[in-house]
Amino acid sequence: MRGSIHRMTPLAIIAAAMLGLSACGDSGQEAASEPPTDVDGNTGGNGGNDGGNDGGGNDGGNDGGNGSPDPVASVPASGRLTQRIAKGPISHVTASGWRTEIRDGTVTVRPPVGVNYESDGFQYVSQGTRESFGPRDLRSWQGDRRSLLLPGGAKLTLHAAGSQLTKVSLYDGNESHQIDVVAQAVTHSRVDADLAASRDAGEHDGETAYFSRLQFRAGTIDWIYLSNIYVQGAAADGTPQDKKISAVPLARQFSPTHVDVYPVSTPAAAAEVTDACDAVVKPRGGLTQDPAGPLTYVTRSGESTIKIDRHTITVTRTVSWAGGQSGFTWQVWGDPHENLNGKHIKDWLGLRRTLLLSDGTKITMHADGPDRVVHTTSIYDGPQSHQIGNTTNLLRHSCVNTAVAQQREAQEYDGETVHLTLLPQPGSVVGGLFAINIYDEQPVAGGGTSWQFVPTPLGETGAGDLNPNQVNDLYDDPRLGHT
Repeated sequence: MRGSIHRMTPLAIIAAAMLGLSACGDSGQEAASEPPTDVDGNTGGNGGNDGGNDGGGNDGGNDGGNGSPDPVASVPASGRLTQRIAKGPISHVTASGWRTEIRDGTVTVRPPVGVNYESDGFQYVSQGTRESFGPRDLRSWQGDRRSLLLPGGAKLTLHAAGSQLTKVSLYDGNESHQIDVVAQAVTHSRVDADLAASRDAGEHDGETAYFSRLQFRAGTIDWIYLSNIYVQGAAADGTPQDKKISAVPLARQFSPTHVDVYPVSTPAAAAEVTDACDAVVKPRGGLTQDPAGPLTYVTRSGESTIKIDRHTITVTRTVSWAGGQSGFTWQVWGDPHENLNGKHIKDWLGLRRTLLLSDGTKITMHADGPDRVVHTTSIYDGPQSHQIGNTTNLLRHSCVNTAVAQQREAQEYDGETVHLTLLPQPGSVVGGLFAINIYDEQPVAGGGTSWQFVPTPLGETGAGDLNPNQVNDLYDDPRLGHT
């Protein structure tokens, strides 16, 4: 992958949040320099902080206050943001119908109003920095900032001082809004696409999660899934830093009363000695090659095995339990097709496809088109990096060196990327394999890459100890009649 995103293991998220997310670029008294507003709610001023700078950039305010804050100068709500009375609840409905309410130091996010379900029973709440999902308490988010990516492209960025919410930024297409949570006042609200993009780009996201909704029929909800996806800190001057991928499932809500909360854990990786990576190309680390040609890689955590036999790449997640052993597979084959436990789910959408495993291992595959066979496969797992020419099972590169692995990964964009993770299921000691597309990275003219975060559920197996042959196909590939 190139550009602005790198991988992180779940355990690294706390350290990154504590070290990198504290530099917010907020200083001085935000409210004191807020200029007066005109009848349209537009602000002017010197651009020194958010109150006087509608041209983008980082806010210059003090989220925490100093014990004797100056009065906050509010502006009228615009677009789909509403506040009916001064200091009253502030609400927003995104272009895709997702609803946000801010009141009493709490942010509540709900899905669009439904027809055949009690939509208000499905909700995310951040009371201060303490999160809940439906009726279940989750956790406190790390650092001083938390962002939420909503279906349809809207984004909320929550700011905190200690455990207290202080500010919320909201971006949705051409809309940008900012709410002082302590004063319960709108301090910025504009409908201007360029301004929204500028302000969004100038504000780092912190620990970031996304919502994904499964909806088979209009007006219904089968479940809502919440997962962390990346962490973004800021430099000392407030400039947003690179996003670091950290895909960590948090919870899934099936009904107003049923929520599964997922434990956050990362398997310990085996200790390794850095190799000099000399000119002799031979299997190193967890990679082996059969005399007949196929290659096998065992991830450092031992959770998964990757087998490469020319144009067929098979990832197997193995789980041992008291009653036996269960295996779940994601397979890329042919020109290229993708199977979950043998069930054809979809075909490729482009030239590049990446599989991100729950232990942080990444597999990036190349083809000359969405209807051509895979010709190159790269594997990245901590300090290990490997590359195979699929046409003849040719080993081109195999090395155990952190600097080399990071450099090679940074030079290779990911394309359409799926997260493969084992999720607990009711009554099961094993759970099932869940596959969800989380982002798409593509090159842009002039260099660099662009990112789109569009979470899309693909499929889920039955529990390995209860219903191992069940495969739920969650993706409708319009090119295929059987998905």
